[in-house]
Amino acid sequence: MAKLFLHIGAHKTATSYLQALFFHNRKILADAGLHYPNIGPNNAHHALAASWLTMHDLPSGFFDTSGPDGFWERTILQPYAHHPGTVFLSAENFSRFHPQRVNMVALSRRLAAFDEVKVIYTLRAQTDMISSLWTQVARTRRAPSLRAYMERVFTRSLGGGVPLDHHAVYHHLLKGFGPEQIILLDYDDIRRRPGGVGQVFLDLLGTGLSVTDLATPPPDEHNVSPDPLAMWLACQISRDKPPPAQLIDLVTAALHPQGPRPTTLLNKREHDRVRSKFRDGNARLVEAVGPFQPEFRFDPPPAPENVLYRDQIAQHVWPDIAAALWTERAPGQIRGILGRVLNRLLDQGRS
Repeated sequence: MAKLFLHIGAHKTATSYLQALFFHNRKILADAGLHYPNIGPNNAHHALAASWLTMHDLPSGFFDTSGPDGFWERTILQPYAHHPGTVFLSAENFSRFHPQRVNMVALSRRLAAFDEVKVIYTLRAQTDMISSLWTQVARTRRAPSLRAYMERVFTRSLGGGVPLDHHAVYHHLLKGFGPEQIILLDYDDIRRRPGGVGQVFLDLLGTGLSVTDLATPPPDEHNVSPDPLAMWLACQISRDKPPPAQLIDLVTAALHPQGPRPTTLLNKREHDRVRSKFRDGNARLVEAVGPFQPEFRFDPPPAPENVLYRDQIAQHVWPDIAAALWTERAPGQIRGILGRVLNRLLDQGRS
């Protein structure tokens, strides 16, 4: 029996870790009957979405003359659809909503050659997703305007191009797949289980393996987000360029002189508004999937009591950051930066 599991994210739910874990352990997984295809150009399967999405990040000439559809046939359908075994594909862009969406009807038809198809979607609390998605973008290019970013959250339920309304994602999946084919997971739940996210997926895929049987992927492939508030502060300093890791670490230390504590990119009012905006949709989603996944729960808890909001940054943080920067750079290089940064941050931290 040929089975296929398609993992579509969401973004920032340990997807990079999972993709690296399965990619680096393809041999042992194959011995257990699970195939994780190596299709390039990275360790995931984002290229498969090119049948429906414009993908500027693929290398020139990545597809041959048969295009993305022929690529599907050559790398997935011919090798696996008519042979016993289970295939696991993972690519977050299958769940993106902007600027384009994957046609779920066409995707379902393409996968119909398999005897059994399941789609896995991992949900994360919207307040946490908003911080992590902004941070991810800011690590690789100029940080988005936070004001415009939050406006998009409230008007379009998008974090960049990623949907924050999980009920809407489920509804979109139902255009091509039956409810019995869709598996929903709560990120906050599965990351706390024994063996973490990796073990949950190994069990779900029926491998019979323990995550301890697998080689741990290199740390730089886990794509762990930095402290979101420290990242925001570091971006104010680096301005038009992504802040270097050393600067992020420096700001993080200044932000938490008494030790780590949870932070959020949002201010208190925004945080409460986000929770209110998505609360009913989250409840409707749990109700909708109940007949097919009765054990599924998704009710994000309130923020921890010790969470640090953007509008709670104490004024003493700025001199701490300035002092740290002063020791890192010559006075002549830093003096102009400090004046601009401190004035701007004092204003923006309260906005």
